[in-house]
Amino acid sequence: MKKIQLYPEWEKAHFKERLNRFVMVLEKQGKKIHAYIANPGRMAEFLIPGHTFFIIPAKSGKYAYRVVATFYGNSFVLLDTGKVNYIVELMLRNGKIRELPPAPGNKLKREFKIKRSRFDFLIEREGKKPVLLEVKSCSLCHRGLALFPDAPTERGRRHIEELEALTKQGYESYTLYLITNKKAVRFMPNCHTDPEYGSAFNEAENVHFLAYGVEMPDPVTIDLSTCRSVEIDFEKSRDLCKDRGCYLLVLYNEQAFKKKIGALGEREFKRGYYVYTGSALRGLESRIKRHQRKTKKIHWHLDYVFPYLMKKEKTYNILTINNNMEERLAGELQKISTAYVPGFGSSDTGAPSHFFFFKENPVKQRSFINLLLDFRVQIF
Repeated sequence: MKKIQLYPEWEKAHFKERLNRFVMVLEKQGKKIHAYIANPGRMAEFLIPGHTFFIIPAKSGKYAYRVVATFYGNSFVLLDTGKVNYIVELMLRNGKIRELPPAPGNKLKREFKIKRSRFDFLIEREGKKPVLLEVKSCSLCHRGLALFPDAPTERGRRHIEELEALTKQGYESYTLYLITNKKAVRFMPNCHTDPEYGSAFNEAENVHFLAYGVEMPDPVTIDLSTCRSVEIDFEKSRDLCKDRGCYLLVLYNEQAFKKKIGALGEREFKRGYYVYTGSALRGLESRIKRHQRKTKKIHWHLDYVFPYLMKKEKTYNILTINNNMEERLAGELQKISTAYVPGFGSSDTGAPSHFFFFKENPVKQRSFINLLLDFRVQIF
């Protein structure tokens, strides 16, 4: 058995908006539809107007359709987390995971509960320690680097800590990241999005971490013959997951105004969206929290307009082991922005500005999301 068809049929639709974590509005053949998606991740790289999703008719529930996959980076990507453990079980039973080969007498149990925790698999082996296996679906892969998670996950961090503790009680513990993007060549924990998860990953001494890729020849089929191990870059993960780097603040200005900005003098701010970029070689989180405080001493140019006159839309961390990223980041933002505020935030760099104007929300623009992800994977 090589190719496994997960669903009997599929249709194509295009993204309009996301109503909540589990419901999308899509366009199918010129009509708006609502579709359920069993994936609570942020999926920022997919949620661009017009982006392609693949849907199937829902057998039950409130909505007529269910989102099962998408297409990104020249690869089909599985989004239906309800199928992930089924795929991993097939991989286990067919000897596709070399660290956990099948053997006579082995017993495989799904959804194994121990004390207050529940894990995806228990593998009981004759004459050996039982294995606890937790599976994570990794849909984020950009320029060959797969990252998990794409949203903060307290549950995921807790799983690592619980697996680590259970190794002292006679279990072998594994976490496996399943990647369906065929372009993946390397894996790391996504410290940019969830530094606490990254810290738990880096600090675990006894949990075995595995990353495996399997390709989809179409939106509803898995080809087990393509199953392969994906390298995990433990060393660079430890270097990266520290409280330092750059950040992007996406702000919304509801009403045009003029404002004197310290020694810069008066500057005009149009109605629309702004992106501010800054950096902190230490205390990155503290710097971002300070920007958001309403009571603070005016120090940075940003303090004159935020949070008093503009409201925050999004914050993005870009952790880095390099010290020269901020100026390059400003240069790339200038290329994709509508305009910029001269001299704003760039007194100590060679950039013309660190404050960029966008007529439309940049979070919904492919160029902005690509820029963000390009810099996040530049650890290579």
